Amino acid sequence: MSKVREPSNIIEMVEMIESSLSTLSPKSYDKQALESARVILKSFQTMDFYEISSDVYDAAIDHFFELHQGKKVSDIKLDHDARLPSNMCGFWWPGSMASCSDGLRIPVMLIVREISHLENLVFLVGSDFEVCEPMGGYSVGEDSQVVVPPQALHNDNEQHYSAATLKIAALCSLINQPSFLKTETVGSRQQRRAAQRKGGYSPEAWRKVTWNIGEEVKAKLTRDEPVRCMPLHYTRGHWRRAEEGWKNTTQRKDGLWYQWIEGFWSGHPAFGIKKAYHAPKMGDAA
Repeated sequence: MSKVREPSNIIEMVEMIESSLSTLSPKSYDKQALESARVILKSFQTMDFYEISSDVYDAAIDHFFELHQGKKVSDIKLDHDARLPSNMCGFWWPGSMASCSDGLRIPVMLIVREISHLENLVFLVGSDFEVCEPMGGYSVGEDSQVVVPPQALHNDNEQHYSAATLKIAALCSLINQPSFLKTETVGSRQQRRAAQRKGGYSPEAWRKVTWNIGEEVKAKLTRDEPVRCMPLHYTRGHWRRAEEGWKNTTQRKDGLWYQWIEGFWSGHPAFGIKKAYHAPKMGDAA
């Protein structure tokens, strides 16, 4: 299966999309499609872009998808760590590709917009306008839910669409942990200045997300080795003994009250990354 050239960074990814959308012909696309392209191009001007390093992406997907493995989309709950880092974001990572109808593999990225408080809409955009579609969205918190577009229900492809949404939630859950990650500038100074001149992008709009691993971090973490020197891992949500009236409590079959503790990230990637292999479901434990 053939594919087009992959961009070397997110700046090139955005330039490829811009080039594709700005040359669309009214003879080939209807007014609604052309309006969607215009909205995407306009949204780029106020978007924060996140280039995710491959190892950060792999860790987020391994842990987060294990947590939700086997669950129905309607049963998935996302905590506040999955919130967007800014109101409108673009996410890209090396190897992010999708197939066109003719089998050609093209580079893609996911853009996400906060449509209301803690509710987000996820959109897939490719370097070819043929790959450009809403993937659904999600909200976080006690009333969180993952939603998919109507076409996903019609063609029984719910998992495909929800996977894109969960990828975003997974990445955000790590980005919102500043003790694990750091952000750096993307591309060369010349690339950022060229993007600013051509598209009006702020030089600060481009961010590369990598692990926060260095001599200073290691020295700080190793002062308390028995407690702190743990590999990065996702601590699963679990029940803890509680008292009646406490927040988020449930009386279980043994007649005692328990409090549900949401999952959270523990350890540090400086000491390795530990994969999760078992993900109990909150409903099964009650």
